[in-house]
Amino acid sequence: MPLLETISVDIDTIRPLVAQHWGAEVGEALKLSQNHTYMAKDENGEKVILRITPDPQKIRRDSTDLEVRFLDYLNNKKLPVCVPIKSRITNEGMVVINDNILCLFKYATGVCYNEWRWLAKNVVVGLGKWFGLFHQYSQEFSKEHPELAAKARHYRTLHDNILAQVVVDSRDEALVGDAQHFGIIHGDVNPSNYFWDASLGMPCMYDWDQMQSAWYLYDLSASIWGVYVLEKRGDEGTPVPGANVENYTNWLLEGYESVLNTTVDRDALNRMVAIRRELYLRFCTRALTEIQDKTSPMAQFCQSMVDFFSDPNN
Repeated sequence: MPLLETISVDIDTIRPLVAQHWGAEVGEALKLSQNHTYMAKDENGEKVILRITPDPQKIRRDSTDLEVRFLDYLNNKKLPVCVPIKSRITNEGMVVINDNILCLFKYATGVCYNEWRWLAKNVVVGLGKWFGLFHQYSQEFSKEHPELAAKARHYRTLHDNILAQVVVDSRDEALVGDAQHFGIIHGDVNPSNYFWDASLGMPCMYDWDQMQSAWYLYDLSASIWGVYVLEKRGDEGTPVPGANVENYTNWLLEGYESVLNTTVDRDALNRMVAIRRELYLRFCTRALTEIQDKTSPMAQFCQSMVDFFSDPNN
């Protein structure tokens, strides 16, 4: 199966279905890839997000069912997430029509930080607190709803099993199945997937399509890895103010540990960052063999990462 498989959808046939189920009007396309994401407006004119997942092989229905029910659970716990909106016809957050899975999500609260403001200490500590609450609720959800938690995709199976052969330290392998260390995670927490809500002192998280079962510390590694790359190479060669992995990690864990009243094993966290590195290395290397248009943004990103990995100092 192609790593970057994109199945087209006929948005004109979907528009009236979205209107029927949610009273929403579909607007501009935001992203067309494995998922097709559109800006939309609900019946009150408020911004909402439509996600269409083509699923002809019926392999995404269980994981999407888990996603919408888990997000409802987190929303009921008052964690800032973009909760799915239930269909007024089925009263479900997931609507399956033919080969497409439709979900309509509330728009994130807060603001999208740019110009590296997300590297500020108060934001990073707030992100750490969000992670702490999220992982606490994840453990509770899995304990209360084991039949749903079992639907989570294992981290090795994502992206067409790109991490299937990755070597995992025996100390970490021994924790697979330990509910205190391994459970449902977001999987892709980076500044493009959250808004900063200053009124809550935490981010509002969206884009849960990479939700998976993995180590909780692997969840943290996504945020840390992005800063590592910025510190090493900057932004297209330009140094990024505040991109310091040591400071970022300390601030992230300050928030995280304060919520969970625990001390994170820094060596274990570093091993998770190493697995994250393998994810990017393997993904980008393979993606370049599949992408035909080498001038596309995805091709340029993947090439930049492959070039980054070619430096032995990285």
